[in-house]
Amino acid sequence: MTPFGGVPAATLATDSQAGRAESSITAILQQLQRAILDQPDARTTTLRTLLVVMERSSFPALLLVFSMLLVSPLSAIPGATTVLGLTIAAILGQFLLGRQHAWLPAFLLDRPIQAARTLRALRRLDGPADWLERRLRRRLGWLFHPPLSKAPKLLAFMAALCAPLMEVIPASGTSVGAAITLFSAGLLARDGVFVLVGACLAAIMPVTLWLFLT
Repeated sequence: MTPFGGVPAATLATDSQAGRAESSITAILQQLQRAILDQPDARTTTLRTLLVVMERSSFPALLLVFSMLLVSPLSAIPGATTVLGLTIAAILGQFLLGRQHAWLPAFLLDRPIQAARTLRALRRLDGPADWLERRLRRRLGWLFHPPLSKAPKLLAFMAALCAPLMEVIPASGTSVGAAITLFSAGLLARDGVFVLVGACLAAIMPVTLWLFLT
C-alpha cells in the first residue's frame, strides 16, 4: 500500500530515526507555501497537495505541520478542526503501530481547502516555528526508548481523537494543536522536555472535554 492513500513513494522515518530532521521547521513551512503557490488551481488546495511535499519527512514532521495548522487561523474554518484532528490521530495511530508509511483516507486527502487562507495560515506559523527551533535541543534521551516512548504518543493520540467534539468549544481545537505541536517538535528534535510538556497538556484535553459536556 502506498503512503498517503496513493501519493507516490515515500519512506517515512521510524521512531528510531525521528530525531534526524531532513530540514528545519521553517524550511518545511516554506516548501508548503511554494507548493500552494505553484498549483494550477489558485482558489483551493488539498491535504494531498501538502503531503506530497512532505513525502520524505518523518512521522514527527508530519505531526508537527498538521498540529501547527490546527493552531493557526485555519482552524477557525468550520470543520477544519475535525479534519486536522482526525488527520493527526490517523498519523499518530500508525506511528504507535510502528508502520513504515503513513496512510490517510481519500476523504481527508481530497477535501478542498481555501488556498489563500491556508497560505496565510502557513505564513503566520513562521514566527512560532522560529521560536521552537531556537529552544529545542537533545534532552532526556531515555524517554525515546520502549516502553516509555509509547505513553506520550498515546496521550497525544487520545487528545487528537477528541478534536471533532471540540468544534463546539471555542479555542479548544487550538489548545489541542498547541499541545501536539510541542509534543511533535520534541519528537523531531529528540527533546524530551518538549515531549513531556506537550503530552501532559494533551492529556488534559479529554478530561476538559468530558467536564464540559457533562
